[in-house]
Amino acid sequence: MKIAAFRPENMVTRAKEIAARYNFDFFGFPVFQLVTRKDAVEEIEKAFASNVDIVVFTSLNGVQKTFRICDDAGFDLKAKLSAVEVCAIGPTTRDELQKRGVDVSLMPEEYSAKGLMELLTPRAATAAKIVLLRSAAGGKQLTEFLRTRGAYVVDIAVYEPRLIETESQRRRFVELIEYQPDYIIFTSSLTFKYFRELASKFRLEEDITALLRTAKVTAIGDLTAKTIAEAGISADIVAERSTFEDVVSEIKRNCNRRLGLNNRNTASS
Repeated sequence: MKIAAFRPENMVTRAKEIAARYNFDFFGFPVFQLVTRKDAVEEIEKAFASNVDIVVFTSLNGVQKTFRICDDAGFDLKAKLSAVEVCAIGPTTRDELQKRGVDVSLMPEEYSAKGLMELLTPRAATAAKIVLLRSAAGGKQLTEFLRTRGAYVVDIAVYEPRLIETESQRRRFVELIEYQPDYIIFTSSLTFKYFRELASKFRLEEDITALLRTAKVTAIGDLTAKTIAEAGISADIVAERSTFEDVVSEIKRNCNRRLGLNNRNTASS
């Protein structure tokens, strides 16, 4: 069984290892690069100049890039975080923070903006100051929701995604079409949008659309599934957990269910 996914460059190898553990063949590449905003450190310093109650990290990349720019600027982020509540979306982000000696006291049950809304609503009602350290592509829905609930929110874009429009990237798309995966995984709405945009730029949109209709499309979260549906494509699997291993595990269960159904049909014929 073959699966394809579009992970950041620093996560492709790890994704391949996870797929192998579940006996899947894997093909993957990033559709955008993550460019650090070095100027963000000034915004971070300004945010911590007055009392901060909660700091939210929404991804492993957010942790790595935030610490990198703070270390380069001589800003002791770890010390600042020791005096506040730290929130991480998901175990991967939490583990990255803990490796750096940061205690994580908050993590939503659902690893999404919706999960954060539910988790932080009681704190927002106390007029808490909440600092978000994340991608420039992060949706404004979370920020607006927390502000309407009474929080003072500082939303800092630590990095921003940029399309990879190289000739080597075009070859990756051609290889994907030739690979003919059984499952295609989209980990976010942005990944799906950029994937489609690149297919169009490379004039491979027709081939990619055909591929998406033959493979089983897997989306992380309802928002990603909705974005895919708006393009006229239905997600066959919607995984609520946001770690890549959770998604692969869900695909494995789906394969097993299909195999069980086929076996029963064979036995009764």
